[in-house]
Amino acid sequence: MARKLGNLLGLLSIGSVVGYSFMFALTRDQFPELLVMYTLLFAAFLGVVHVVKRAQQEAIMVLPVSWGTWFYGYPLLAGLFAVGIVLRLSLLHYTPNLSQDFFRFIWDGHMLLNGYNPYIYLPDHLMAAGSSTHIPNAAFLHANMGDISAKNYTNYPPLNQLFFAMTAFLGGKSMLATVVWMRVIIIAFEIGVFIVGLKLLHLLEKPLWLIALYFLNPFVIVELTGNLHWEGAMAFFTLLSVYMLFKNKRLKSALFLGYGVLLKLIPLLLLPSLFKKLGIKKSVVYYVTVLLVVSLGFLPFISDALLVNYTKTIGLWFGNFEYNAGLFSLIKSIGYKLTGTNVIKIAAKVLPLITLLIIASLALFRKNERLETLLATILFCFTAYLFLTMTVHPWYLLMAVLFSVFTSYKYMIVWSYTIFLSYQGYANPANFEHGWILALEYVPVYTVLAYELYATRKVKLPVALSD
Repeated sequence: MARKLGNLLGLLSIGSVVGYSFMFALTRDQFPELLVMYTLLFAAFLGVVHVVKRAQQEAIMVLPVSWGTWFYGYPLLAGLFAVGIVLRLSLLHYTPNLSQDFFRFIWDGHMLLNGYNPYIYLPDHLMAAGSSTHIPNAAFLHANMGDISAKNYTNYPPLNQLFFAMTAFLGGKSMLATVVWMRVIIIAFEIGVFIVGLKLLHLLEKPLWLIALYFLNPFVIVELTGNLHWEGAMAFFTLLSVYMLFKNKRLKSALFLGYGVLLKLIPLLLLPSLFKKLGIKKSVVYYVTVLLVVSLGFLPFISDALLVNYTKTIGLWFGNFEYNAGLFSLIKSIGYKLTGTNVIKIAAKVLPLITLLIIASLALFRKNERLETLLATILFCFTAYLFLTMTVHPWYLLMAVLFSVFTSYKYMIVWSYTIFLSYQGYANPANFEHGWILALEYVPVYTVLAYELYATRKVKLPVALSD
């Protein structure tokens, strides 16, 4: 049996390396081919998870015992880690084919590297004025970053900007070298997530193989290592913050959460959930520390235009743009029938309020002093945001996918597959979305979530209700 499982693990791993190579040779307008490759990679991922789960449950030694020295005595975790690293390194030299964002990353990096404040200059204006000579490959970057990015101020927080500048310095005038350095740093953070994730699973006394649901998930590999999104760095700091909180290292926890916010603003959503764990006085100290870290991060960029430009850009993303939104698409459709107009302006005001009410309710009415309950609450906070926001790009799911690993809820694993259907919208110049594709993406997620909520309540009534 050990030999069979070992051979299966090897075949699935080799097949995945080949699959990623084929997938990243495609362009994002080849949606049918991309979907087929992603489906095959997801099937291989589920196969590897099955092998790892069975081997651990039945104590089958698929790999030499010595491999488990640094992995809590479980050799298969070393194999899982090795497979995840090999899959990521196989993409090292590929240019992202599913996202344009990295062009803006490189642009912002060279802006900061040359002493320009990236928050107060528009790419369109610099190109029109001929003032982009400090940016290598400026015309190419500008032409490929997309109209929305080119005509708006950057929305990436300071720590993101620091990493952009670092990789721009290391890559120099070579775009490929810059991409490789970005990928190396993102992989380093992914290794950090793997290590902290194992520590958290060990603290929870949960099966350690569960980390495979994140580390080997094609969604994670494609969106982070493949498409160079920095949500992985944000996830590392946020996860480390939660871990430190339950190791009674509150100052470190607040510092790391602040670092996460300085990469992406989304970790702010979990702050209310920490209230019961910390209590009133400690919550105030914790929140002030996070605020101080974030404020210090923005301090080097302070100018008269910073607050106006940054809030304006954030407002555009949350109030004017719409893409791949499940509930909002339904609301918009009903709104058209009832009023004959797009209700986006009303929805942009109402939906965030509903999201905040849900997050506040989760913070107040659940026993978040317990680690497992808090992790589930954090998952639900991110889920509420994703369900009610008007823009859901694939990489937005990263935090919810990660935190689902540490709970009994796995609907986010389902969504990490169905979210790929949203790339159909990228495959056409107008970003046109088909309603039936949105249904194919969201209905399975809603269905699995409803089932898991029902099953948890039914089977674990005393624990679930005491949560």
